[in-house]
Amino acid sequence: MLTMRVAIVTESFLPSVNGVTNSVIQAHKSLVAEGYEVVIIAPTVGDTPSFYDGSTVVGLPSINLNNSLAVAFPHRLIQQTLDEFAPDIVHLASPAMMGAYAQSISNRRRIPTIAVYQTDYVGFSQHYRLGFAAHGINAAVRKIHGNSTLNLAPSTYAMDILTNLGIRNVARWGRGVDLELFNPERRVDNFFSTSKKVIGYVGRLAPEKGVDKLVPLSFNSDFQIVIVGDGPERSRLQELMPNAIFTGKLSGTELAQHIANFDCFVHPGEHETFCQSAQEALASGVPVIAPDRGAVKEFVIDGENGIVVNMTTSDSLINMSEARWNLLFSSQIKSRARNSVIDRGWDNINQELIGHYFDVLANNRYSIRIGA
Repeated sequence: MLTMRVAIVTESFLPSVNGVTNSVIQAHKSLVAEGYEVVIIAPTVGDTPSFYDGSTVVGLPSINLNNSLAVAFPHRLIQQTLDEFAPDIVHLASPAMMGAYAQSISNRRRIPTIAVYQTDYVGFSQHYRLGFAAHGINAAVRKIHGNSTLNLAPSTYAMDILTNLGIRNVARWGRGVDLELFNPERRVDNFFSTSKKVIGYVGRLAPEKGVDKLVPLSFNSDFQIVIVGDGPERSRLQELMPNAIFTGKLSGTELAQHIANFDCFVHPGEHETFCQSAQEALASGVPVIAPDRGAVKEFVIDGENGIVVNMTTSDSLINMSEARWNLLFSSQIKSRARNSVIDRGWDNINQELIGHYFDVLANNRYSIRIGA
């Protein structure tokens, strides 16, 4: 039988919960299920595990920015791990400094690399008032992804960012959703103890997410705003929205229960390369309000499973017409929400990833191992 050894080098891992961590966990699950050997190289953050589901996790020293974002730097453990593990392929999850270093080592050893682009670094820099750094960030992204054997992106929006930088070896690897965990059957009567329509957000509370665009809605007597997540903006947002419910970070069944009991989900961020939480809302039978910029609008179809809104101003949502709100809360939209992602289970999506691995290896002069 064919065997394969995969080194996953990720800029984020447990206990941090975000899109990068989630995609790594799901990719790892599928690889292990296929009988492949995996090692994970990641920043050490608090309770980062040394082992995960049978695989070694090599933790690297890191610094914690704003108590929410761990950053690890090039370290000898990366080279040591790659030399000892001897992977057939190196999977770079949202590569930055760690990923670039792992890539340079892999290239010197002629190990193929697959770089997964899933963070709009330039877009984020604008929200952090670092627009002056855009040229340097573009150059870094161009260098990392230009030196990868293959680049994968979760959406057309993300693919276009790379191709506009002159990167040509780009393919699509979408994002799956746990259809069993995120399910309309988790909805119960009066979960939030209110008769108001519940508008929910799930994600990191950071400037680039645009959560402050929910402030006007929070003072509307028809709506109850629920914010699930944490981050550097939490204190400020709580001051701006004293009537909103802030739950902090949630995961697993507790997260799924909250999402299923939203009347609609909103994600105002305009720089998302995908937005997993929006897809989880759809799987839960919850319609989504998506911005008309970024990747969310690629799977939220206006008038079908949600609505698409220009969110360039702070009053974009509060100024939506009554007809648009009625459409959003209609039973027809809700019934179509789950059906729109019913074929997006992780098993299906990750077979695409494994297919990309084998395509890369087939075109590489070094073949994978043949086991008995």
